[in-house]
Amino acid sequence: METRVYSVVVLVFAEKGWAGFTLDEVARRSGVGKASVYLRWRDKRELLLAAMRARLEPFQGWTHTGDLRADLKTMARYVFHMYWGWAGLAIMRLWLDARTYPDLFADLRDFYLFGSVRTVEAMIAAAVDRGELPEGTEPALVLGTMFGVATVQVSMAPPAPGEDVTARTEEYVDRLVDMVLVGLRGGHTPGHQTTVR
Repeated sequence: METRVYSVVVLVFAEKGWAGFTLDEVARRSGVGKASVYLRWRDKRELLLAAMRARLEPFQGWTHTGDLRADLKTMARYVFHMYWGWAGLAIMRLWLDARTYPDLFADLRDFYLFGSVRTVEAMIAAAVDRGELPEGTEPALVLGTMFGVATVQVSMAPPAPGEDVTARTEEYVDRLVDMVLVGLRGGHTPGHQTTVR
């Protein structure tokens, strides 16, 4: 039951945000009896927090490999795939509603934001140790760039109905990772003195 309900929760929240999100609609669209939903979750906030934590955990199951470019591409690919679908819209709704209802969403916002940062801290630290990135590189800056670019790119050029976005995703991923690496390295590739103009 939880798997079905959580999928519908993400979809309904993505479509309607907090103001339009109701337990009754989740029950109706998931095919689960209202009594079961109300018995399992006390209110809509508890249900939403549980669903978002279960379905949208940042970079779930991912670990860095030691290949910085490959790791960044994996992360960027994850972010784009998320934003192409309902999960990305749900995350955008979360950021908006967290500003409107800060007391309701502080825990979930922090879970998503700080969970994402913690996931990439080891990757960034290892790259700094290898000399691939400069000392002081901030994981939050890397993530902010990736999420920000992906949000704008997908918002400006959403997929057409039925479109296979695989090729577009790979193009965006390559360009985004190149941009991030050049920015983090101050325009220099480790071991070289070539400035990107």
